[in-house]
Amino acid sequence: MKGYTQRQAFTLIELLVVIAIIAILIGLLLPAVQKVREAAARTQSQNNLKQLALALHSYESAQGSLPGLAGVTSLGFSVQAQILPYIEQEPLGRVIDIVNQPLMTGSWPAVSFNPVYTQVAATPIKTFLCPADGANPVNNFNRLPVTAPNPTTMASINYMVCTGTGLNPDGTSRSGDIRFPSDGLFWYGSRVRMTEITDGTSNTLMLSQALIGRGDSNPDPTPNAPRRQVANGGNHSPLPAPPMGTVPGNNPQLTDTTYLTLTTWWGGRGTSWLWGSPAQNTFNTFLLPNDPRPDIIAHSNGIYAARSNFVGGVNVAMGDGSVRFVRNNIALATWRALSTRAGGEPIGDF
Repeated sequence: MKGYTQRQAFTLIELLVVIAIIAILIGLLLPAVQKVREAAARTQSQNNLKQLALALHSYESAQGSLPGLAGVTSLGFSVQAQILPYIEQEPLGRVIDIVNQPLMTGSWPAVSFNPVYTQVAATPIKTFLCPADGANPVNNFNRLPVTAPNPTTMASINYMVCTGTGLNPDGTSRSGDIRFPSDGLFWYGSRVRMTEITDGTSNTLMLSQALIGRGDSNPDPTPNAPRRQVANGGNHSPLPAPPMGTVPGNNPQLTDTTYLTLTTWWGGRGTSWLWGSPAQNTFNTFLLPNDPRPDIIAHSNGIYAARSNFVGGVNVAMGDGSVRFVRNNIALATWRALSTRAGGEPIGDF
């Protein structure tokens, strides 16, 4: 027909080529998008650590010292719970009454959770959570005996205060027993002043991060998620904890290979920002950041590493309030030196 123009269309081969090109472009784009997301999460994580470090400074200025884990056992309040008024969480902070309303009553194993704190314990706080973790901000896991009245949920935390090297003063213990003064900034009842950080605040770790636990206990000798589960030496191996006033640590002492003899895994790491148990919201530098060896718990004492989902390392906040990214391959001697407040060790660049 005169004036008729035949309509052009893609052949099947042409269509497949176009789809393949689009798929290739998407494949090239995804890593870039992922890198942007990780960079944004890492920046947010650093901002959170900055806020927490500044809050600790504000607490020290107001109270005359940094807060310690409240009490002399793992049944008290965390350091993080005590700085709530300094991170714009005054309503929650006013509920916590360390002097008149203990977090728990009784002695282990006959302990009870104070119902006054049921709602507080279950309230997630954004500043305590790393955006790169991906874990549920609330969980149903706790370590109290099943017969004790427990809160139904607890809110999680990623940012841990530094208790030091995990070694005791004699340099031989490897249990991280912070019922006794540690070489770091925090332990049970510690009240460290900034003037006591003779290594220099810019050379002393204050905070880092860890991955939130799975919230379960696994009796299988093979962990399901070794970065989120802790080798349990408290209930399933002969590692008794000595009473206060005796030599710090378990008997025998924990080492970096103790986990090879254990048969149970615990998933409570970081599962409560309120509860001042070392496994919940502290770390030490006995292991390197993101160490392939797992953490170990025994009667709340333990080896608790800094861990993150960031490629190559973890974020840390120093005693002067600065925030840095520390690589996994940092020299162990340097990493441990950074966690002591008055060790006098040479550090250099890191």
